[in-house]
This record gives sequence, C-alpha cells and structure tokens, in this order.
Amino acid sequence: MTNQSTHLALGLGVGAALFLGINALSAPLFRSTRLDLTEQKLYTLSDGTKRLLAKLEEPVRLRLYFSKGLVEENPVLIDYARRVEDMLRGYAAASNGKVELSIIDPVPFSEDEDRCVGYGIQGAPINMAGDMFYFGLVGTNQLDQEEVISVLDPSKEAQLEYQVTELVDRLMNPKLPVVGMITSYPVEGGASQGPFGQPQQSEPWPIMQVLRRRFDVRVLDGKTLTSIPEEVTTLVLLHPKGLTPEAQYTIDQWCLRGGKVVAFVDPFSELDPERQNSARGAAAFDAQLASEVDELLKAWGVELRPSVAAGDRALALSVRDGKGIPVKFPPFIELGAAQLSRSDIVTQSSNKVTMLLPGALQVREDKPAGVTIETLMETTETGGTIDTMRFLPQPDPVAINESFASGNTKIPLAVRISGTIRTAFPDGPPAKADGPDAAENGNPDGTEVSAEVGATAKPEHLTEASAPFNALVFADADMLHVGVWGQETRDLFGNRGYVPLSDNAYLLVSALENLAGSSELISLRSRADYRRPFSRKQELAELAQEKFRAEEERLEAELRATEAELNDLQKQKDPSQALFLSPEQEKKLEEFRAKQLQTRKRLREVKRELRTDIDSLGSRLKFLNTLAVPLALLAGVGVILLGRKK
Repeated sequence: MTNQSTHLALGLGVGAALFLGINALSAPLFRSTRLDLTEQKLYTLSDGTKRLLAKLEEPVRLRLYFSKGLVEENPVLIDYARRVEDMLRGYAAASNGKVELSIIDPVPFSEDEDRCVGYGIQGAPINMAGDMFYFGLVGTNQLDQEEVISVLDPSKEAQLEYQVTELVDRLMNPKLPVVGMITSYPVEGGASQGPFGQPQQSEPWPIMQVLRRRFDVRVLDGKTLTSIPEEVTTLVLLHPKGLTPEAQYTIDQWCLRGGKVVAFVDPFSELDPERQNSARGAAAFDAQLASEVDELLKAWGVELRPSVAAGDRALALSVRDGKGIPVKFPPFIELGAAQLSRSDIVTQSSNKVTMLLPGALQVREDKPAGVTIETLMETTETGGTIDTMRFLPQPDPVAINESFASGNTKIPLAVRISGTIRTAFPDGPPAKADGPDAAENGNPDGTEVSAEVGATAKPEHLTEASAPFNALVFADADMLHVGVWGQETRDLFGNRGYVPLSDNAYLLVSALENLAGSSELISLRSRADYRRPFSRKQELAELAQEKFRAEEERLEAELRATEAELNDLQKQKDPSQALFLSPEQEKKLEEFRAKQLQTRKRLREVKRELRTDIDSLGSRLKFLNTLAVPLALLAGVGVILLGRKK
C-alpha cells in the first residue's frame, strides 16, 4: 500500500472517529443549544417565561409522559416529542434548578401507566393489541397541587410555550384572581330562545374556558346588581344591556373606590341575542343593539359615538357578495402591529386583532382634568364611519364598499383610562322604584332605619375617586366570539379545541393580567398565531377580484343594453304579430347571442389571466421559501471551498 493510500485510509478513519465522537458528545453537551430561524422565535424561550422562571421560589416538578416505544416508526410524533423535550430542558436550565424534569415512557400495564392515567393524561388506542398511547405533561409543586396538559398536540406547537408557562404560573400562584363579568351575551351557554322564539340549547363561549384557566370568573346579573363581591378585583363589562340605575350606580361607586374595569362596548352588536332571535327577513328592526353604559363612559371622559360603526378600507376583510364573489367590507377589519400601541404592555405583544362592526371612540371635551386617556388601537388615516342603520336587516357588502368614504383621520378603537374620575351620579344614589325617599332612608314608607337594628350601613356616596382608577375600553364586543378569533380543531384523540387566528381572546386575558398585577404571560401572546399566509398573494387575489368585477359589470351592462333594444323593438310591433320576429328583430337577436357568447368568453379569459398571475406569484413564493435557505448554504460552502483552494 502506498503512502498516499495509507494517508487516505488514516484520514478516513480519523474523520469517522471524529464524526462519531462529535455526535456522541453533542447530545449531552449541546442538548439545550438550538439555532432558531423562525421569524417569531417559536423555539426560543421568551423574556416573559425567563422572568417567571427567575421568580420561582419553590421547586416545580414536570413529568413528560410519552409512549415512545409504541410510536418508534412515526417520525412526526418522534420529532415533535424531541422538540418538546428540548423546550422543557430549556425551562429546567433557565430556572436555576427550580424546575425538575422527568421523561417517562408509560409502557402498557406498568405502574407508570397507572400514574399517567391517574393524573388525567388522555390515552388513545395505538395498535390492534389495544395498547394505549399517551403524550401529555404533568406539573406538581411542593404542596402536591397538580396541573395537567392532557394532550400535547403537534398541530398546536406554536402554543406550546404559552401552555407550559401558564402551567408553571398556576403552580406558582394557585389562588386565581377573582374577576366579575356583566354581559348580555349567553357566555355560559344553557337554554335560550332561538330564531322565531323556539327553545334551543347553546354551548358556553370558548372565551370562558380561556379565562377560567387564569381567573376565577363570577358572572353577575346586571339587572339585579346591588353590590359587587369584595374579592372581585376587576370587572369585565361585555356588551352590558338592561342595567338598572341602581346597578350602574353600584358600578360607578365601586370604580370610585379603586375598582378596575375592562369594557367591551358596541354600537351595533351583530351577536346581540335580540339580533339573533329576530326574523332575519324582517323589513324593520327596532331592538336596541348598542351597549348601555353611556353615562359611565361619559364620567370617565370618553364616549362611543352613537349609531355609527368604524371602518377602514385599508384594513378591510373580504366577505362574499350575493354571487359568492369576495368583496372588501370596510366594517370588518383586521388590525396589524402598526395599529396597536407598542408602548402599552397590553397591546405591545399583539400583532393581529380582528374586529366586527367596531364602534368609534372619542375623548369628551368635558373630560375630568385628572384623567389621562391613551389610545391603544386605532384605524389608519383612511378610517371612516358607517351609519349602523345600513346593517339592517342585512348589510349589502357591495353597496357599503362602494359608498364608503374615508374621514382622513385615525379613529380610536380602544383606549386606556387612568387617573381621578368623578361620579356619573352627582346628585346621589338613584331613586328606587318604591319612591325617592326609599333610597335615602332605606324603608318604603320613608321612615329611617335605626342603627340599633343591626343593618349594615351603606358606603358613603363618593363624588370623586378615592383611589386611582384604571380601565381599558374596547369599541367592539363581538370580537370575543370564537367565530371571529378562532378556528375549530381536533387533537390527536378527536377532542374539539380552538386555534387562535388572531389575538382577540388573549387581548382580554392580557388586559386582566395587567390590571390584576401579573403580566409575565403577555409577551407570549403573539406567538400563538400558527398561520403564515402569503400576504402579497392575498393582496393580488383581492385586486384580481376587483378587476374581474369591474370587467364583469361593464360586459353585463352591454348585454343589458342589447336586451333593452330587443324589448323596445318588441313593443313597437303589432300585437297580432307579437309571436313572430321581424327581420330587424332576428338580426338583433343574432347580434345579442353573438355578443353574449363573446362576453362569456371574455369573462373566462379575464378570470384565467388573473388566476395565472396569482398562481405564478404563488409558485415563485414557494420556490423562494423552500429553496432560498438551501441555496444560500450551498453558496456559502462554495465560497469557503474556493477560499481554501486559493
């Protein structure tokens, strides 16, 4: 064997040894080291998670149950389980030893499987033998309190860090903040009245499930409200209607004593129960569809402009017209990061908020001097308003789109109110139904209630805040319905769930966390959107539809004109000859048919040309997205090799 061959064999042997050695050492040494090239850094622990882990005072134990032995031939589950494990090891590394991680394979008929089932991890049959597959996470603290993610679903990978961080936070703070809610929506489901008065059973709104993971939510009746429980720290007003004067006074005085409020108010609620229960084809609609807290808002220094909805052509979503063709609908808007305040912690991590017929907020001229109002969300400068009567009985998307006029100003859609507010009841408590004296003296007959009777004295009437006030007001209530912010999904085991397509639901959670004093999870909100649409392709598709619609309307107008000529000729004929065509009519009819065929052919050509442009752009985007990185790496390797040869 020549020296050259010996050197080659030795080099190959050394290379193989280095390759095996590096791979053997890299697993334990660099297990938590990852290069995250995703735009939203989905695989890097957020600052909020790191801050929360740094606050851990007591150990938290995480147990990852994964039936690895049953799915060794399923690369999707194996790869996802590896990513989950890597992320959990990142939690352990960032916690200064406070997070203890165990990886457990609950093999069939073992004690590990029994414990796994006991914790509530959901299993599903995986083979003909009936073996159960498990993939879930259990967290426990020093007090043996448990929090469980029963299924770790690969389709919800973008929400993984939020789920785990939320689990750790609940173990750190097992006592949930108490939140009161006043709403006219059937958020808790149950028996209700459907269209035309028939009874129906409705399901709870998914937003309630989202809230109750973080808060103890108490739904209060605004029609009978006379006091707010002491343990309530924050009040949610979700499209409140039918509040009695006494209920409004109760809320007013509670706010003056330092109560915090998150309000979702609406000038025209599409999901209002009265709207839903009406006959859709009715020619008139007299129900009040606006939220009824005008006096409270005025006392806080803002107002919801009556009988108008805000719109924005630049932010408009598309809906289907009567022909099934997409058309932009200005009052259905999708706000991006540019329309959300980056300086407020509630909105700074959000990137997308969808609103359905939102209202227009404005600061009142008689705003109290001690009140500060900051805009959190707003339209672009192309924003404008639309009379809500145009939505009755049903809106015409094409007509509204064509007639929409920009007001050349940004319209506030959400604000933060803080400072020293004044009462909405400067003359004192409202009179009860029994008579004005009853409110003052406590008895229907006007006699005083003696202190010796043992009755609890009512709090003193306040005309000005005795503690700092803080409120967040959003000019849309429909935005919290899952049909606006989420998409239904099924997990590995067929359970129904919802994937957020916008930040609406988490915006409410962020607002409550902020007002309740816990904001560690807010920075994770924007990571919940798993979609990465080709926005340029969508814009081109919308322009194509508008171009097609214009061409279609022009050609159809020509057909209508020809048809009108035929009708005019028919009217000019002798009635006795009405069934026979004149030579002139026959010629016109032939021209009409020829033009009709030509028009339909032209419409097909227009649609095909536009479709070709869209598909071509889509193909180019796919090529760039799938091959750009590999080509860049190859180019880099080539440059390095050329440099070495020199």
